[in-house]
Amino acid sequence: MDREQVIEIYQQVLEGKRKRFPNYFFVGKEGKQYMSYMTCYLLEQRLSIPIHEIPLKVGAGTLWFHRLRPPAMLYGWNYYEVIDNAYPGIFKPWQFRQVPDKYWEGEEGKRRAIEAVKYVIEEELKIPFKEIPLRVNFHFFKQHGLGGVFSLFRQSPFQVIEAVYPGFFKPWQFANVPMNCWKNETSIHEAMEDFLFVQLHFSSYEEAFLKLRSQHFNDFRLTGLFQMAFDSQMNNVKEWIRRQGT
Repeated sequence: MDREQVIEIYQQVLEGKRKRFPNYFFVGKEGKQYMSYMTCYLLEQRLSIPIHEIPLKVGAGTLWFHRLRPPAMLYGWNYYEVIDNAYPGIFKPWQFRQVPDKYWEGEEGKRRAIEAVKYVIEEELKIPFKEIPLRVNFHFFKQHGLGGVFSLFRQSPFQVIEAVYPGFFKPWQFANVPMNCWKNETSIHEAMEDFLFVQLHFSSYEEAFLKLRSQHFNDFRLTGLFQMAFDSQMNNVKEWIRRQGT
């Protein structure tokens, strides 16, 4: 049966001229091809949805309302799998507002989460590696349909990125620093060492003691460190530097 014949039968079902699809209509590879024809027809022609807008405008309700649930159930497909059958490899599940049930759950869900974040960073946005801590923040997950991933990792950008690129970044490098980071002596020490000698290029603690200013913390997005670890007091910073130099 060619595409036009399949679409004609589908139109008759949608318009109530047929109560159901013909027997064995969705059997085997041919049946899946028929589903592809019907899905493309529904979204592109009947509903006039541009292909690039499908993830934003199409959910399970759209397909099920237009009589695609019974054939989907024959294959054990969720709504995303129906779309992927029609547009193979075009979309990722997390690009849709409605992610398939349990997609982020368990070890398989964690693997998918890591793959999704890595794909968005490297393929979709092409974020330079050194910019990842500044650009992967709360808004990153919301804008790219990765809210489920964010919840999976306790809403911590650092924990997500640590899973994707283990050992490459420190918690304090992120715009959204994890809770209690600045109550941890090891984190404070690592951050200050990097701040003083890598970012500000001081040659010694003695030079840092003389030249460091509060504005430096603002300039390098370390106001949280200044506020939480040192109570926004340069005297406390100087005392910390003095202790390191002794």
